[in-house]
Amino acid sequence: MVSLERITQRKERIAPVVEKEMERFLGVSVKQINEDISNKLISGNMDFEIDLLIKFKKAKELFKKEFLIRLLQYTNGNISEAARIAAIDRRSIHRLIQKFKLKVEGFRDQPYFFEEDKKEMYVRNVVEKILDKYQLTKELQVDEETAKNITKRLPDIRVTFEEAIDLFEKAYLEEALKEHGDITKAARAVGLRYETLHKKAKEHGLR
Repeated sequence: MVSLERITQRKERIAPVVEKEMERFLGVSVKQINEDISNKLISGNMDFEIDLLIKFKKAKELFKKEFLIRLLQYTNGNISEAARIAAIDRRSIHRLIQKFKLKVEGFRDQPYFFEEDKKEMYVRNVVEKILDKYQLTKELQVDEETAKNITKRLPDIRVTFEEAIDLFEKAYLEEALKEHGDITKAARAVGLRYETLHKKAKEHGLR
């Protein structure tokens, strides 16, 4: 899909930078660590749980709400900035806020950080999480130079609304197909028609 292709293109831009900086930082190039960091950076730090006990349509709505909350947290409740990052118009943002009954004022009360500060904090957080996954953070603390150098080359760290939904759909359906083995069983389990799941699986490169 076009939106996922854009994410791949952004990853191709940041991956060489991550490899160079992590090799300097670690003293050795570790392909899987570099890959994990690059994927995490470009996905916009979208940690979301896949719960197959929740039917697909309901899970997708819950994901949209969580994505909007994180977006508003990131922009401190600035609707115009949220719309710009999500690549949708302000009216759509307002409709989603009303639909999910969110209180924008609460997001505006949160601490504000300058854009570059946020990016650097984000990069540092991602790198530390990946190093922790490989049990390396006890010996290593991400230095300022590493975070700054990656931040300089990092594209916009948030994915658009369309990209976010595509990422969620692909992850959810991939897990469903893995869990149930074939499209017929998976479709029945997640509450989709066979034809719908088959089409979506093909669109996301899962079949």
